[in-house]
Amino acid sequence: MRIGELSKQAGVSRDTVRYYERLGLLETPTQPHATNTYKRYSAVSLQRIRLVVHAKALGFTLAEIREVIEVWDSPGFDTEQKVACLQRKLDELEEKSRALSALRVGLRNALDKVGRKCEDTEDVE
Repeated sequence: MRIGELSKQAGVSRDTVRYYERLGLLETPTQPHATNTYKRYSAVSLQRIRLVVHAKALGFTLAEIREVIEVWDSPGFDTEQKVACLQRKLDELEEKSRALSALRVGLRNALDKVGRKCEDTEDVE
């Protein structure tokens, strides 16, 4: 598919596709005809963009996302290394999830107290 179709299906701009390509987040598109400059993107590129958009929405940086993609694509990593690296990322995700849960509890507590009189529970002498 060409960049217009890819960007439309992924819900991002053409500039975003080009930017992700420059960052190495996408496979190198092919140019099937030497007579024009049209690039052809694969279904993998569409999946990658959707992954990037979703991961960014969850708070991951492009650098963190690129690291995972590089590990996945790297022929220099054996299976054990890939598993270890991806497990570290999964552990980081679990930690972020716990932190978000704690923040959610704090925000709900604050929300419950909105409009109430502030009361100290400690005695001041």
